[in-house]
Amino acid sequence: MTSQSKAAHTAAPGARHLVALALGLSAASPLLMAGDVGPYVVDQRGQPMRSGQNLCWRTGYWSPGAAETSLIDGRPAACTCEPDLIPANACASPAVAAPPPPPAAPQTAAVSPVAPPPVSAVTGPVKVKLSAEARFRFNTSVLDDDSRRRLDALASELAGVELEVVLAVGHADRIGPESYNQEISEKRAAEVKAYLIGKGIPADRIYTEGKGEKQPTHLTDCADLGPEARHNLRLVACLEADRRVEIEAIGIR
Repeated sequence: MTSQSKAAHTAAPGARHLVALALGLSAASPLLMAGDVGPYVVDQRGQPMRSGQNLCWRTGYWSPGAAETSLIDGRPAACTCEPDLIPANACASPAVAAPPPPPAAPQTAAVSPVAPPPVSAVTGPVKVKLSAEARFRFNTSVLDDDSRRRLDALASELAGVELEVVLAVGHADRIGPESYNQEISEKRAAEVKAYLIGKGIPADRIYTEGKGEKQPTHLTDCADLGPEARHNLRLVACLEADRRVEIEAIGIR
């Protein structure tokens, strides 16, 4: 990463221990005051400072949650700096009344239009967002062959991308105690992180989190398949999609 890149974030399974640096800004810089606790470096007007590539600088307090809960101009800070990290409806601006029409301009003599000179196309860095999903067998945190192939494809797509962050969020089905499902979802996210590191993805760019059984993909379609127990193979098979890790990678190409 260059000095214009944003720092990455990692979190150990079970807790979000986030580490982030706005590269190129030292602790003594007047732009990052001692009292700053927001996710992005801001100026005296409360507006985010930007790099030469028009990217916001992250502070040591950055996390996906802080970027969503901290406000800039009354909206989540991520709406201004990293809209890919937050649902689009969270960034909707409040409706404002349309301004009155301007007064009619006085009539003037017609002037022949002059064609503007041609403008050369300017190319520059493009922000990319890639995603993948890994699946797991019941009661395991071991990647199967199909999931390994999906992660291999993701790692290949990330070649040449200047990574900002990789988010790996683990999930579990509803069978078993909630505390156990939380634990195994974190282990699954950690397994994905370890595999991506082995494929050359920098460890300090990968942030992991476990959601346990809180975000199922199946709400009612597996409801009438008998007791919620590990020996109920029909239910275990139906809930396969809940035993997953969702991966999103964001960077500049």
